[in-house]
Amino acid sequence: MKASSVFIHLPLLTLQPFCTFLALLVFWIYWVLVLLFLGTTGNPQQSEETGLTEFRLTGTLQYLTWYHAVGLVWISEFILACQQMTVAGAVVTYYFTRDKNRLPLTPILSSVLRLLRYHLGTVAKGSFIITLVKGPRLVLMYLHNQLKGKENACARCLLKTCICCLWCLEKCLNYLNQNAYAATAINSTSFCTSARDAFVILVENALRVAAINAVGDFVLFLGKVLIVTSTAFAGVLLLNYQRDFAEWLLPLFIVCLFSFLVAHCFLSIFEIVVDVLFLCFAIDTKYNDGTPGKEFYMDKALMEFVESSRRLERVVERGRSRVKEAVVSEGAEMKPMAPGTSSA
Repeated sequence: MKASSVFIHLPLLTLQPFCTFLALLVFWIYWVLVLLFLGTTGNPQQSEETGLTEFRLTGTLQYLTWYHAVGLVWISEFILACQQMTVAGAVVTYYFTRDKNRLPLTPILSSVLRLLRYHLGTVAKGSFIITLVKGPRLVLMYLHNQLKGKENACARCLLKTCICCLWCLEKCLNYLNQNAYAATAINSTSFCTSARDAFVILVENALRVAAINAVGDFVLFLGKVLIVTSTAFAGVLLLNYQRDFAEWLLPLFIVCLFSFLVAHCFLSIFEIVVDVLFLCFAIDTKYNDGTPGKEFYMDKALMEFVESSRRLERVVERGRSRVKEAVVSEGAEMKPMAPGTSSA
């Protein structure tokens, strides 16, 4: 089942990056305004050196800045998780609808309503787990920058090691959370149950997961490179006609940066769709075998691929069994005679 066919039947998925960016932008503006209010909440004191009035937080108010910083990470991850849950719900509806011409009129809106009604706790828990890992990593990065040039080589190596380990853990948890959201959309189970089921499915299909991730990441990387280079080439052509610009490097760099961000946002939706489709495919092949009453939900092209893969697996198994039988028979023929059984 091609991921492109999902976008053909669900074209509004391409609008998800805009909605997510708008929600993040509104929250970040609100967060900055609250931070400004916090900066003027403490007791006013006049500095003797500069003569300016400073507001210093005392008591429990001094911890509000840290609380506010944790809220920034958590709510940002929560908004991104809502996008993943929405896309997963729409793709699951698409996959497990046998007749694609009878899809709901608004599968994305239905997915959003299910999220708001049933799965907000799941999304909040998953995003909070990411916050528990990302928060310490950001603190260690801040300490590393503050102590740059002051700490010894051992402490610097230890900080970098901790930052790298937390980054790897965060990436693994992000991938597991994304599959847990898809399992929640399929089975309507809690976050922990969905994460366990998704982990079991991924372990059972470890080779397929590795192959899809390797090929998929390479294709997405090529897509980003193609978009950025095409944008840079078009920018050079346009700036070539504008003789008023004495410096091309800065505007061209800004254009390439924005093109990379836009490409990353849209291709991340494509990546989510591919991962959700694979989880649906793994669950479909696990509980269905194509017999009457257990028909596959996948399309015909993917079904033919599964059948050919099963035939190839049967041939390989037969070959292995024949090799084992030959080895056993050769071992029996060459078995040495026991002492005392030789002929006189």
